Amino acid sequence: METCSVHGQTSLSLKLLETLYSESSLQSLVAIGYELLQNPFSIMDLRSNVLAITGESPVEDDPVWNETVHTESHSLQTFSYYVDNKLIEKIAESEHPFFWSDAYSKYPRIIGKIKIDGKHIAHIIVCAHQRDFNVRDLDVVSLLCQAVSIELQKNKYTTYSQELSHEAFLYDLLEGIPKNPKRMDEQLKRVGLTLKSIFCVITIDISNWDKTISTLPYLKDELELHLNHAKGVIHNRKIVLIASFESEKHFFETELKGLRQFISSYNLEAGISRPFYNLKELRYFYLESIEALKIGKLIHTDRSIFQYEDYVIFHLIINFTKDDEDLYSLYKLIHPGIIKLMDYDKQNNSEYAYSLYTYIYNFKNTTSSAASLNIHRNSFFNRMEKVEKLTNMDLSHSYTLHYLYLSFKILELLNISMPRI
Repeated sequence: METCSVHGQTSLSLKLLETLYSESSLQSLVAIGYELLQNPFSIMDLRSNVLAITGESPVEDDPVWNETVHTESHSLQTFSYYVDNKLIEKIAESEHPFFWSDAYSKYPRIIGKIKIDGKHIAHIIVCAHQRDFNVRDLDVVSLLCQAVSIELQKNKYTTYSQELSHEAFLYDLLEGIPKNPKRMDEQLKRVGLTLKSIFCVITIDISNWDKTISTLPYLKDELELHLNHAKGVIHNRKIVLIASFESEKHFFETELKGLRQFISSYNLEAGISRPFYNLKELRYFYLESIEALKIGKLIHTDRSIFQYEDYVIFHLIINFTKDDEDLYSLYKLIHPGIIKLMDYDKQNNSEYAYSLYTYIYNFKNTTSSAASLNIHRNSFFNRMEKVEKLTNMDLSHSYTLHYLYLSFKILELLNISMPRI
């Protein structure tokens, strides 16, 4: 079927303008758009939620379109497919509507970007179900994008537009894009982002998440709800939360509990940076959270949340290696006394190495160390005397203690444990 005549198209375009000036609705614009395009289309926001969709032409034989109609969004699997195939990037880069085809959809598409105040907030997706596309359809979609933008600015969607500007601002900070730090305070005020005085970055790895549950943006919203003052952004196939609070103790001991449970329940993993006080340093602490994730998953496979402060020394050690294989050369840096104790324990079915480890990690507190080993304090003193005799170490020397602590951390990094009896 050919597109409508130039006269008919002009008449419908005028009708579109008249609708905008009246008590219009988004769905009424969609109805006129359907007459102009003679093909079904939907309007979706950046969270893959459907804002409006044509109902005149069911498309039952296209899996992606069918998913949109029945769920009013895209699944994370579909969203991830289009991320991998660069569609998301193409939409972001394209200032004008464009044609799109892929193996996942039966019918070709036209995709046009809807903007408010220069910010991309939604897009129109047209499906070539009833007739083939022609070049003039691109102009029609462009007109519809402008009309929808005007309509959205007339209602509550402007609030959502502001929220997207929050995400754009935080995304730029994560990328290190802002070049003029002096203007960042102005930008922060302009986007209306309200945060507390202390920050930390929480990066969520969704690699093991069930992708059929919901969309990635919906998951981001759910994660935000578990913290009192937090904003999130989707970045490099992860969800990055910027948490803010007034009390570190309250945040880490109380507020973080709900998030921990959610992350554990949904098979997610999270890296948490150290607290910081200047949002301009966001990228640096974001990289801390990434390192916490990477190192934590390597060392503590039984955990789901990793705090960078627990892995600082591992990060320092890794920075002195060139690649993963070079990590094992670190074994040579371990205090010879520990190696000697581990060999002795293996031959004599004893636990002197583990006892020394306990002593170091209890800050030389003999009472706590003895309690951890479930032995009497006198027995513990005897063990430490034996350790010093076997290794010729002076445990009263601060340098020795620092060296031993570093050595035990290297053993942890290399996943070498000291067996107990």
